[in-house]
Amino acid sequence: MLIATNFNPFGDSPAGDGPVPSVDPADFRSIWAMQNGVPAHPPGQQIAISADSYKSACSQGADVGAVYTRVSQLHLLQMLGMLAPWIHDGLLDDAAFKVAATFPMKRMQVGIVYNELPFDVQEFMKQIEKQIAG
Repeated sequence: MLIATNFNPFGDSPAGDGPVPSVDPADFRSIWAMQNGVPAHPPGQQIAISADSYKSACSQGADVGAVYTRVSQLHLLQMLGMLAPWIHDGLLDDAAFKVAATFPMKRMQVGIVYNELPFDVQEFMKQIEKQIAG
């Protein structure tokens, strides 16, 4: 079960339902690398990455909210172990970034409980395989 929150410190993405805009795969990779580059911290200790850091990690004019949303969905798949086939030496295959940057996703509405992710996970996986196959 997932529930959307009204978290958008970037101010560039509209609220409500509808599609999440496609983003530049380079911006996607940059945010992914920034989030994964945060040093480990002791259990119970929280860290934060500022909205300005996210904006600085993206190209000029990028929809940082859309990049953040898409990266967050990919992190969920990673936590569920669904990306394991495409992780080599601790790094995610570039095909996953390319697909995740443009694959159709819906915005999650605030206060709505969701029982599944806002995109077709099986088709997403097929598209990664297709991207790898060339």
